[in-house]
Amino acid sequence: MPEGTISFEVEAPVERVWAFLSDMRKVGSCVPGVQSVEILDDKRARWNLQVKIGPLTQDIQVMTETTDQIPLNHGRFRGAADNMEITGTIDLAPAENGTKVTYTMAVQSKGPLARIMDNFLRSRLKGQTEEFAANVRKALEG
Repeated sequence: MPEGTISFEVEAPVERVWAFLSDMRKVGSCVPGVQSVEILDDKRARWNLQVKIGPLTQDIQVMTETTDQIPLNHGRFRGAADNMEITGTIDLAPAENGTKVTYTMAVQSKGPLARIMDNFLRSRLKGQTEEFAANVRKALEG
């Protein structure tokens, strides 16, 4: 199962970082490829992603759910689409100049093209987590 992890610091207090990353619409705006976020309730949202696979572009609808939260410290989520399942965590800790964020995302492909998709995702997840980190920093640090 392809997995990407990144740790980065944000020059903002833990409370502000937590409020931002706990908001499904705001965090969705930082995830590469997300075109729109529809909030369904306080724990679930529908994300519409556009994914480029070589010369092809595919629209994917992902149902996301927050499965666990320890305010100001830890969040766990999962997402499901027709051909993949996503799990992830976000952990926060005070840092010298703000907040340390550790973000992990794992993707499990399903269906007849699972092996091909896993190889593709494995090659892209590092860049995706780095882009997510840059987007969060930009949103919170201005």
